[in-house]
Amino acid sequence: MSKAARAELKEELRSGLLHAAFGHLFRRTHLRSQQAFARAFEGCELSPLQYGILELVQLNPGITHGDLAEAMVTAPSVVTTAMKPLLASAFLEKTRYPGDARRSGYRLTAAGADYFAKVRQLILDAEALLLAPLSKAEQRALKPLLRKLISAGRL
Repeated sequence: MSKAARAELKEELRSGLLHAAFGHLFRRTHLRSQQAFARAFEGCELSPLQYGILELVQLNPGITHGDLAEAMVTAPSVVTTAMKPLLASAFLEKTRYPGDARRSGYRLTAAGADYFAKVRQLILDAEALLLAPLSKAEQRALKPLLRKLISAGRL
């Protein structure tokens, strides 16, 4: 389709409440976030969920699978899938949970800690890409509002 044809279609296309709906705006913002992450982490075989797992395990050695899922606000099966490459690459290892031999947790291996130290700065690069259109004041105003929305819990 030519550029002129796309422009004509765009003029004819009506979206109603779509582009005013918060859910749609959040979905589009999430897409931008995924794009910023992909650009910042280009060359790394790491997903945003895997980055989050590494961050949580690094800060909470011995964290359980269930606690990871709860902290990431996702299903345990999703965490299992995301963890497979991290375990296979020996960045994570299972450990016995202190005080309960039936449970296990996770910790970073030495290789995992080295890898995480190298990629951790990239999340700041992704954030900078994501938020580039906003001023520092707008960024400071937006974050508490988003935190207030998520602190209200699940619906």
